[in-house]
Amino acid sequence: MQCVYEIPDIHCKNCARKIGLALGFTSGVDSSEVSFSEKKATVEINPEKISKYKIKAIIVALGFSAMLV
Repeated sequence: MQCVYEIPDIHCKNCARKIGLALGFTSGVDSSEVSFSEKKATVEINPEKISKYKIKAIIVALGFSAMLV
């Protein structure tokens, strides 16, 4: 399942990298792409292992706001 999150407070490439690394180490995430220029994350998840709301919670725990699109 593909989920897209708007992350308006990404303000540099390191922020995008931080989110991407965290998602990459999350069980149930098959792939993720975080774009600084578009201020969004596209995440491919296995819904049997993780929910789209848990992904949002991970992004928020890193200090960013996130909105499921």
